[in-house]
Amino acid sequence: MKKTRRRLRNHLENSKVDMTSMLDIIFILLLFFIVTTSFITTDSLVIAQPTTHCAKDCKSKTQPLILTINGHNEISFNDRIIDIEAIQANLESQLIKDIKTPLIVRVHADAHNYTMVSAVDQANKAGISSVSVAPWR
Repeated sequence: MKKTRRRLRNHLENSKVDMTSMLDIIFILLLFFIVTTSFITTDSLVIAQPTTHCAKDCKSKTQPLILTINGHNEISFNDRIIDIEAIQANLESQLIKDIKTPLIVRVHADAHNYTMVSAVDQANKAGISSVSVAPWR
């Protein structure tokens, strides 16, 4: 009985599994998946940065409307905090004075992108033709 156990133990210790072919198959599969992967191109949002100078043919000297988004995603307009759904109504009430008034959206670095994109969407729905996004310092 002892001899049989000893032989079995020696046989198990001496047996080795050759992993070379397994590694070859893994590398071939890896190469296949890398080559056949199609990369998705994402759409980007083009936003104009505000400039400090006015073009030569700048006719309106109106002050731009300023919408501020702080680090806690609170939106303020005319020194009061408003809801994200109320942006369009507030901007439309200001556009009654001058339809060509530009808008500057000041965004804090900690604010969510969703809040900024929603604010720009609301401004476009309100009919503002010039929307710029600036960092809040």
